[in-house]
Amino acid sequence: MGVVYRYSTSFFLYPDESLMKRYLVILGIVLLVVFVILFINKPEVLDKIWLWLIGFIGYILLLFQKGAEGLKELFSKKNDDEVPPAAGPLHPTPPTVPPATAYRLEDKIREIEERMKSDLPKGKPLNQHYLTVLRYIDDGQTTLGLLFLQGKFFAYTLEDTHQDEKIRGNTRIPEGVYPLELNRNVTGLTQTYRNRFPWFDFHVEIKNIPNFSLVYLHIGNSHADTMGCILIADGVNAADTQKMITHSRKAFERFYKTIHPLLSSGRKLSIQLLDEDWIQRTHLMPAETEAETNS
Repeated sequence: MGVVYRYSTSFFLYPDESLMKRYLVILGIVLLVVFVILFINKPEVLDKIWLWLIGFIGYILLLFQKGAEGLKELFSKKNDDEVPPAAGPLHPTPPTVPPATAYRLEDKIREIEERMKSDLPKGKPLNQHYLTVLRYIDDGQTTLGLLFLQGKFFAYTLEDTHQDEKIRGNTRIPEGVYPLELNRNVTGLTQTYRNRFPWFDFHVEIKNIPNFSLVYLHIGNSHADTMGCILIADGVNAADTQKMITHSRKAFERFYKTIHPLLSSGRKLSIQLLDEDWIQRTHLMPAETEAETNS
C-alpha cells in the first residue's frame, strides 16, 4: 500500500506574515528611540506634536496590516488555482471476504435436543429430570453450561469453577441430581428481588447438596455475581478472557414464571447437573462430533 506524505505549504505561501511582524517591531523600536531623543533634547516639541505622532503611527500600522492581508489573499488565490491531484485513500477498503464457517453452539444445541428425544443415547440418560444442566467449558475461573427443560434448550448457565476442595464463594456445586424447592424465608436477597420484580415471591433453591446451602438459580452475568449459585441468561460470550452471559433478567423471569407455579402447587421437581465429560458418558454424539466439541 502506497504512503501519502502530507505536509504544510503555509511556510512557503505566506512569508509576508512573519516578515511584517518583524517590520512592525523594528518600526516601534525606532519610533520609541525617536520619542526618547525628542523628550531629552526638545521636550517642548514633543508637547506640541504628540497627538499628531500618535495618529501618524496608527496610520502607518494600519497600512502595514492592510498590505499584509492583501499579499496573503493574493497568494491564497494562486494556491486555489493549483488543484493538487486527488490522493487515494490511506487505508483502502479490503475486498469483501465471505465469513468462514464457524462452530455454532446453537447448531449443537439443536442436535442435542434431537438426540435427547430419540433412543440413541445408551449411556447416562439426560432427560429423566425436569431440569438438566450440561456443563461444557471450565476455564479455571468460570463454568459455562446449557440448561434444558424437559429435553428442550431453555437458557445458558454460568457458575464458579470446579475446585477439588471447596473454596467458600468460589466453587461450583458437584454434579448430581438435586430436588428443587422454594425457600420461603424472607432474606435480604429475597426482599431485593421483590422490590425489583412484582412477579417475584421466593427464591428457587437447589436442596440437599453436600457441603453447600442456599444455592439458588438467579440473575447475573459473570462469576463475580455468584457464590456457588447457578446464573441463567439468554446470551453467552465465551470468546473473551472473562466468560460472561447476557440478557439474564429476561431469562430468569421466563424461568421463574415457569417453575414457580409448579413448585407452589406442590409438584416435585429435580435438577440434574453433569460435568464436562457428559458427552462421552452419555454416548450422545458420534466420535467425530465429540472430538470437535472438545477441541
